[in-house]
Amino acid sequence: MAKRDILIFLSDQHAGYCAGYAGDPVARTPNLDRIAAAGTVFDAAYTSCPLCVPARMSMLAGQLPSKTGIFTNDGSLPSDQATFLHSLGAEGYETVLCGRMHFVGLDQRHGFTQRIFGDTTPLYPGDRAAFEATGPYKYTRADFGCLQIIGGGNSPTLEYDRQVIRAALEYLRQDHEKPQCIVVGVYAPHFPYVAPPELYRYYLDKVQYPAALSSGCDYAHPVFSGRLMDTSPETVLRARAAYWGMVEFLDGNIGLVFDAWREYLARTGREGIFGYLSDHGDQLGERGLYGKKTFFESSARIPMLFAGAGIAAGLRLQSPVSIMDLGPTLCSLAGAAPPPEQDGRSLAPQLVTGKEDPTRPVWSEHVETGPDGRKVPCRMARKGHWKYITYAGYEDHDLLFHLASDPNELANLAGTHPEKAGEMRELALGDWDAERILKAYEIKAQHIQLQKQWLRHTALDQSEHWKPGPEALAYPENYYASPAELPEPLRRLLRPGEGK
Repeated sequence: MAKRDILIFLSDQHAGYCAGYAGDPVARTPNLDRIAAAGTVFDAAYTSCPLCVPARMSMLAGQLPSKTGIFTNDGSLPSDQATFLHSLGAEGYETVLCGRMHFVGLDQRHGFTQRIFGDTTPLYPGDRAAFEATGPYKYTRADFGCLQIIGGGNSPTLEYDRQVIRAALEYLRQDHEKPQCIVVGVYAPHFPYVAPPELYRYYLDKVQYPAALSSGCDYAHPVFSGRLMDTSPETVLRARAAYWGMVEFLDGNIGLVFDAWREYLARTGREGIFGYLSDHGDQLGERGLYGKKTFFESSARIPMLFAGAGIAAGLRLQSPVSIMDLGPTLCSLAGAAPPPEQDGRSLAPQLVTGKEDPTRPVWSEHVETGPDGRKVPCRMARKGHWKYITYAGYEDHDLLFHLASDPNELANLAGTHPEKAGEMRELALGDWDAERILKAYEIKAQHIQLQKQWLRHTALDQSEHWKPGPEALAYPENYYASPAELPEPLRRLLRPGEGK
């Protein structure tokens, strides 16, 4: 039997709720909506870490960050660790990367047999030249600088994605002998908060102030006190207008690739599977937070949907699943053996029959930086409608939410539901060893620091790093910058005199 071709479209920082098919009343996402209608949607999909590189390496390895050892954007899988791409390649697949995967280090493949377009973020830890190449946007790609530039126009993110899509469409216009596993990786809707002008203008009077700000929460977690940023309606709504505009821009690109994919399959007489997901979400001002790095729904829950040959159409599945399930699922559909010691599970049975596993828990992990600069291991568990969040050293502030009755996570039930809190805390922690994780984190940081120092004296291959041209570096129309002063822990991340 001929193997089914596979195309995975992977975005960056797309919150799971921000799409028409997901129930968002504002977002215009006709392409995601039609793919969802033709396939199966996992409405409770979660990242394994709410940060780019740890989530992506966890996805490729099928393992939790506490097993890969990667908790920062400077980390990388060892080259001798197999990913699901090695599994597919071992079955004869051509594994093709077009665009972004946020690989860091000398190995820019990790199982991909070819790469047809490079990445937009630095390829090596501490690469200042690549960082500086984004000009006025250099700090806007981090949470502490994301409010420096907001508006409608062009940006490095938008220009990069256009070129990735051109490369993907060109590849799909060609015929290929081997079965294909293609990953198209784009950067939108990752900040900077700049959307095409017409989309920014469209959403400016349509996006809504988040409930976590308008209604308020009955808790305030101290671990975030050093990260709180501008919550004025003017800033929040402008950032959200740009984000929703980027999501619509992303949806247009998904539609281009999806249609080209179907044409490729029809032309070659093959069957195929299309999947869409993101690495994590964006909080967009909720609770005074922007970007990711929390376990709240807007940061930790991701879109995940599949359509194509053998995939049930029109299914909406509610049981929690994980980004780590991607590899085992694709291996199962391709008849390949996954790498050893998988924390992810194959979702192939659900894709075919729609039968769910309501008893399954999923986890997400992170190492937060507290307001005093101390590193804080933290973990989330989701099972059924319940979610539990705990931070080492802040256990008196553990969070328990019932998402069916409180989707915006406004009420912490840890104090009023002690029995359920105890059950979920035990599930969240299990054999998780925060002290061991912190020790390993500190050792890894020393290794990375040496590599950064080494890089200053070493010329490395930059051929797979995309550099924006002048057309992507101009300030947007209706340019807006938050007037609010950053909290001191975030100001320390900026050079003196910059980021004002």
